[in-house]
Amino acid sequence: MTDIQGLINSLQPEDLAELQERGPGQLLGPDMLDAIDRAAGGPGEGRGYYVVRGSLEPLEQRQYHLRDDVVAAIFAPSTLEGSAEADA
Repeated sequence: MTDIQGLINSLQPEDLAELQERGPGQLLGPDMLDAIDRAAGGPGEGRGYYVVRGSLEPLEQRQYHLRDDVVAAIFAPSTLEGSAEADA
């Protein structure tokens, strides 16, 4: 079971800011996948928060995106306001 708010709270502030800056439809690169995994508890633990869109093969060409419910939580007005307040 995923804990979306727990994941958001566990992300490093700069990682959350980067996710918000890049927008809801972003392709997640290896560095961001690692950041999500770390926030979720360790290597591979973030797999419940992102999905593959497109082909599963070949492995090195997989395109990872945040799940829709994770996007909704990250881009909720209260989350964005909290990020803006932290920057002030």
